[in-house]
Amino acid sequence: MLPGFLAPLLCRLFIFYKGESPVNFSVFPVGQCLFCCPVNLDRDIQYQLYTRRNPTIPQTIQPNNPCSLRRSNFNGSQPTVLYIHGYSERSPGISGASIKNAYLFRNNFNVILVDWSKLAPMPWYHKAVGNTRIVGPHVASTLRWLESIGAFNLRAVHVVGFSLGAEVAGFMGKALFPQRVGRITGLDAAYPLYMNTGAEGHLTAADAEFVDIIHTDGGVLGFPIPLGHADFYPNGGMPPQPGCNVENVFAMGVNKIVNRFSKSSPRILRFRPQSHRLALFPVTCSHNRAWRLYAESITDPAGFPASRCPKWRADLRVNCQWSPDALMGYAATRRLRGMYYLRTNANSPFARNITGYC
Repeated sequence: MLPGFLAPLLCRLFIFYKGESPVNFSVFPVGQCLFCCPVNLDRDIQYQLYTRRNPTIPQTIQPNNPCSLRRSNFNGSQPTVLYIHGYSERSPGISGASIKNAYLFRNNFNVILVDWSKLAPMPWYHKAVGNTRIVGPHVASTLRWLESIGAFNLRAVHVVGFSLGAEVAGFMGKALFPQRVGRITGLDAAYPLYMNTGAEGHLTAADAEFVDIIHTDGGVLGFPIPLGHADFYPNGGMPPQPGCNVENVFAMGVNKIVNRFSKSSPRILRFRPQSHRLALFPVTCSHNRAWRLYAESITDPAGFPASRCPKWRADLRVNCQWSPDALMGYAATRRLRGMYYLRTNANSPFARNITGYC
């Protein structure tokens, strides 16, 4: 571990942008190793509360400090949702902001964004994976404390995690046992370095009363196999998701460059590819689609009907007929069990809802 006097100089986080997303970068890894930056969980993990009374400026809830909760806009009569971001993300970031804004647009919620960005910077993915095992129990301890002071009942709490954040949610659930939160939603739970860890090493159905998973990058950055009580496979759950092929995303990049220059030179024509709304690289586009679909499902709960029949595409040869059996995302009910399939659009709005099912 780096000497204490060097840590303030060498353990700084740097920010750069990947598409529209701010990304954390650190020269040295954070964790347990000879040249690692030291970990201080109470400093490195923050719980940022957003409500309709403070939709843009967060209020920090400090674990074991009841005054921080009393001074905040937290309302125990309203549902509480935690969102845990993924690898190299910041909070709120695009994913956290999108999901937070969708919840607050829909109704009164206590939305808590768990910021563990200091423990998951690029390029140290393997260290971020290891840190999920210590962040999860810290989140569990914070939830236990909040329940102990009457903030909520754990069974009413919904935890949403994207990528590594979904694995953090899994370790949170394991640390809470035999208590459990009401629901964990895993958004393309991280696959690399988790694929051979067994049930104790990644998110599973045992980690909450109800666990639902959205698979969009199966076998690459996300788990391809079922993990929860209900597993949803939009467009087969595999890359590339619609709109995420290399040609579309390359065209999007050209569009951004041309548009930047066109602000100073109105004569330049703007290039408008089919997927111009997606500011993502091909390698992460399908992975990020999971949180985009979930965010849209909050404001359009009936938009993503899914079927047990895997005939999500007309040319697939299967001995069943696609018919709506469930709703993916926000409106998924706790009685659901099994694997569900659906098709989405290539661009936002992603919901097709051609059946009118609601």
